[in-house]
Amino acid sequence: MGGRAVNRMRLMGFFVFLATGFVLLPFGPSGKTQAQDQTETIAIIGTGNVGSTLGKIWAEAGHRIIFGSRTPDSNRVRQLIDQIGNGATATTQMAAAQQAAIILIPVPPTAIPEVVDALGELSGKLIIDPTNWWEFEGNWAVSPRDPRDSLAEQVQALAPGATVVKAFNTLNYAVMENPSLSGGPVTVPITSNDPAARERVARLVEDVGLEPLVVGPLAAAEYLEEMLRLAVAFREINPGVAFDYYLRVRSN
Repeated sequence: MGGRAVNRMRLMGFFVFLATGFVLLPFGPSGKTQAQDQTETIAIIGTGNVGSTLGKIWAEAGHRIIFGSRTPDSNRVRQLIDQIGNGATATTQMAAAQQAAIILIPVPPTAIPEVVDALGELSGKLIIDPTNWWEFEGNWAVSPRDPRDSLAEQVQALAPGATVVKAFNTLNYAVMENPSLSGGPVTVPITSNDPAARERVARLVEDVGLEPLVVGPLAAAEYLEEMLRLAVAFREINPGVAFDYYLRVRSN
């Protein structure tokens, strides 16, 4: 079976999953989860668009942000820390990971094995994986990997003592920075095998001004990674136009 046919079959499976796999988190009147607000220590590995955007927002929300960089003393990283303020700091990747309870890894997918190895012992850590495969055959996004294994599951295999959560991979960093660009609510689907970890990440999603939605265990991360293909297909026939996901929960 050709790669395009496999991709289409997986997308069909995704839509079946959408119809059956939602879990609604308990929200109070304010829109916050009913669990008590918590201040987290978050290591952000790398200083790219996604990491720097989320780091700024979370620092403003009162979380302790530590950027892990291969060049923490460079002018570029120092300027980023100055711009973010609110107590944000930068250090090496391993030092950042070891100081934090939560680790965000917004890195190129091909760099995941090297980065995870560089972080040291990760037992007991919560790792947020926002990555997508971003390679193309013509105008189509393709995944040069075993189709049975998502990036999030690869991270979990590399860090078996950690808890991995897939989130923040279905939207552009510009929408994270300014959700009003979408003109309405934006959903951030979340998958993980750990209910408590899902709720912690849901609170971080709310801090960004977005709506969290648990859609299944970590094995469902492959469906979230496939959502990129829909966006690419849409832009193929609508150049210069993008869309964001808003998934509503309803009773049967």
